[in-house]
Amino acid sequence: MFFKKSDIFFETFTAIAQNLTKTAEDFREELHNPSADKIGLTNIQDYEKAGDRYTHTIIKALNKTFITPLDREDIMNLAVKLDDVLDGIEATFIRMDIYEIKDINIFIKRNSEIIYESCQEIEKSIEKLVKKKLLDIRPHTVRINGLENEADHLFNNSLRELVSSCTDAIQFVKYKQIYEMLEEITDACEDVANILESIVMRNS
Repeated sequence: MFFKKSDIFFETFTAIAQNLTKTAEDFREELHNPSADKIGLTNIQDYEKAGDRYTHTIIKALNKTFITPLDREDIMNLAVKLDDVLDGIEATFIRMDIYEIKDINIFIKRNSEIIYESCQEIEKSIEKLVKKKLLDIRPHTVRINGLENEADHLFNNSLRELVSSCTDAIQFVKYKQIYEMLEEITDACEDVANILESIVMRNS
């Protein structure tokens, strides 16, 4: 896809979405097949740094551009919420490393899959936004909302299982916090979907 100079916003959102999907993919892969040398953690931290640069690009462009392709508030909110998803993935992975979480159970694995699937839907939504196919965004946001609902059920089930089976207080606290952080990532994905829905309503 080719961009005019004035399309810096769409160009950057495309880069953000692609970077986000790669982050979520590596996150899922590391939780299913952990690497011995922590290369996965290094990669995710690199993705997060790239995400910060992209967000800064959006902010700089907003400060310099008089006429924007979307409402300025929508552009800023979308950039911030996309960055929240990326930050959440990095923070969760770092916390799991600090806590030395070795037992990557089915709840954590499925959460990583939900996050990856949600990020794929976000990337597809951004593709439609860039192509100005606004009405085609809705199926993807509906899918993100459905995934978030699944994550809510998964969170409740994971806590129920933790309460009934974990006898180690320290392990209980560790896993409870990881479950909460994973659930917050899917909430952030839903926030992105809600902003995209708002953009569709304002511009279609």
